[in-house]
Amino acid sequence: MPQFSETIVINRPIDDVWAFYTDVFNLPRLSGAGTIGWRQTSPGPLGAGSTLQGRRVFLGFEARNNYRVTEWDPPHAVALVGEGWPFRSGRAHMTLESRADGTHVVVSAEIELQPAMKLLWPLVGPSLRRRFHTSVASGKMLIEAQPS
Repeated sequence: MPQFSETIVINRPIDDVWAFYTDVFNLPRLSGAGTIGWRQTSPGPLGAGSTLQGRRVFLGFEARNNYRVTEWDPPHAVALVGEGWPFRSGRAHMTLESRADGTHVVVSAEIELQPAMKLLWPLVGPSLRRRFHTSVASGKMLIEAQPS
């Protein structure tokens, strides 16, 4: 099962970082190229048990992935589980910790591949790892560029 992990320090207060990362509007900007959009599919405010749908283009095909928030501990942790082509399932977890130099963010993800993706992984895996790294770096850049 492929796993990804990134750690970064964002020079903003923890509440600002939490607000940015948990705003569904910002998710396409973080997800990078190929992302069509994200939307909340459950009623009420975002929190534990909420559902989301992400749409993206993957290998020239539109993919819709459904997610459920499994952990919601503002402003310290959020976790999602998801399913949908081209992956069988996936999990993402983010923790935030306030420090003197800003907010320490750890983002991790793991995906369970569909059988066909296991064959393609040597070709697409490096690109997905770069996209994951870029999305974390983009988050830092976007949050720090906002006025204080």
